[in-house]
Amino acid sequence: MKEFDTEVVVETRTVPDDRWKTEADLITALKAGDAQAFSALVETLHAPLVRMASVYVHAAMAEDAVQDAWLSVVRSIGKFEGRASLRTWIVRVVLNRVRSLARGQFNTVPYATAGPETDVRPSVDPDRMAHPELGAHYWRDVPGRWDLLPEQRLMSAEVRAVVLDGLRRLPSAQREVVSMRDIGGWSSEETCEALGISAANQRVLLHRGRAVLRNLLEVYLDER
Repeated sequence: MKEFDTEVVVETRTVPDDRWKTEADLITALKAGDAQAFSALVETLHAPLVRMASVYVHAAMAEDAVQDAWLSVVRSIGKFEGRASLRTWIVRVVLNRVRSLARGQFNTVPYATAGPETDVRPSVDPDRMAHPELGAHYWRDVPGRWDLLPEQRLMSAEVRAVVLDGLRRLPSAQREVVSMRDIGGWSSEETCEALGISAANQRVLLHRGRAVLRNLLEVYLDER
């Protein structure tokens, strides 16, 4: 499944500003109370963080959660030891905040809750690969080609709302991996570091989460 929005891809460099050529320089400036360094950091990361938070809670609450996270960053930057990247550390601060908010805000039944997160399930319902005449491994009904649909339809507000609702209903581990990879534009390595999971587990969670969302979108688009 393709990324939903390439606008939120965050550059590998924490702040694309030559005043701080390395992350270590930026961290030193932040610890010294450099307001320009903090402003540059917020300008670079705030929008992607809000979008990530909106997968857990509604837009207004997501904005408030990220604002609270920035206050925590200001209070705690002096204790930052660099065991993870600065961006990873900030993301963890936001995740801790929105996870607790989400538990209180939503009372929904998540998709694919049965079975362990590491249990790889097929992306397609096996029944769809059982043609009544041709037998197994042949499509009973061939999926529609999304590349033939008008781009404005695939990127419409309604489709984006369906995806966001589906993300919120995924089990938390799948939701976090899919949102980081497909909305935040994070690499596999960055996602594993931020969430503290193995590469193999990340692949499984991404596969299962994408499969659920693809099936959800297929049903939605077929009905319209």
